[in-house]
Amino acid sequence: MPEGNGNSLVRRLQRAIEKIEGVTSAGIILDDVSGEIAEVHIVASPFRRPKRIVRDVESLLFAQFGIRIDYRRISLVQIGAEELATPRIRLRFISAEPCPAAEGQVQVKLHCEGQHYEGLGSAEAHELEGRSVHAAADATLGAVQKAINRPVQLTAHEAQTLSADGQQVCLVVVYASTPRGEERLTGSCLVAGNVLEAAAKATLDAINRRLPVWATLPALESRKGTADDPAST
Repeated sequence: MPEGNGNSLVRRLQRAIEKIEGVTSAGIILDDVSGEIAEVHIVASPFRRPKRIVRDVESLLFAQFGIRIDYRRISLVQIGAEELATPRIRLRFISAEPCPAAEGQVQVKLHCEGQHYEGLGSAEAHELEGRSVHAAADATLGAVQKAINRPVQLTAHEAQTLSADGQQVCLVVVYASTPRGEERLTGSCLVAGNVLEAAAKATLDAINRRLPVWATLPALESRKGTADDPAST
């Protein structure tokens, strides 16, 4: 196994495997003692032979990373085209605005699977010029975590506006901690008037492509209803 931070290497390996034709997502588990690859889990489309995909994984790991792995450590599941084309978690942006009930806070609302979810972010928590932008990103991730109901911890590491080609652009960097490792994700959105809305949409842009992968994680214990979850209506 090449030297390097375990979580960082796992991310690189997973992303490389996900570029293989037919592979939609990949997860890697390292041995706690040796740090070697213990298991490789792959979700793939049904349009390629499983043996070919497994061989491609073996070849990629050796050619690109110098890692030899026994094919028996590679677990592969193939999902039908219709199921692959329809993510099991769908998030829709509703609004991002100053919270009417709390000064200095931003409120973001999302829609997911027939329910509304709200998140709050405090501008006062950030000693930055664009603290309201960062607060909108925090609020968006708060709503996302309630909506996806998966063991994924999301943090807005950076959120700011910058000028590019004469346009104001909102850029957000999100850290995601999952049972499969840590990820750094980026998203952007042109500012078309409402900077809070742009920040929320940039945050969603950062995490949307990972939603189908996170959807394969086990769901958290179901909430009992809106009385226990004031963010859902």
